[in-house]
Amino acid sequence: MSTPTTLREEKKALRRALREAKRSYWTEEYRQSVSERICQQIESFLPFVRSQCVALYCALPDEVDLTPILTAHKQEKQLLIPRVEGDDINFYAYEPDALVTSEGYKILEPTALQDEAVDPADIELILVPGVAFDPHGGRMGRGKGYYDRFFVRCPHALRVAVTDSQQIVERIPLDPWDKTMHYVISEERVLEVRD
Repeated sequence: MSTPTTLREEKKALRRALREAKRSYWTEEYRQSVSERICQQIESFLPFVRSQCVALYCALPDEVDLTPILTAHKQEKQLLIPRVEGDDINFYAYEPDALVTSEGYKILEPTALQDEAVDPADIELILVPGVAFDPHGGRMGRGKGYYDRFFVRCPHALRVAVTDSQQIVERIPLDPWDKTMHYVISEERVLEVRD
């Protein structure tokens, strides 16, 4: 059994190793190619097809780019993207003309002028970024816990990891509060996590 300090150190070391490995292959060409293939996987993924209210994200440079999904489905679905607010994230309607670059993370997010955040109970499916995932649904984020805290507020929503296959590792060390994914989608396959 790992002690909290050991687990924290294990996560930190894994994040560092993954960042280092990613430098050797993550080019803009690779990102575009893998993002296109993953977006195709998502578009044919039945739970996505059936969901009307879907939470996504605007990608950082080292994340899978979901812009094709945002562009293609903004008329037919209620698409949401997050905004960091204090220690939490809240999701707002995706409006491409109402995005600003955040101060802290330098990521596109909804402006503070938008309407109220969407009720987490309305979200059917969440496409989730991360540093790494495992076949058991384990997720390693960037260490701030935004998504794990948000998942507590919408436990019924389907959690779907979005990642390239090189970010899938054998096992992610998890804290008791870490929430697992229901599916992991990469450019190679859609993996359903079974308990």
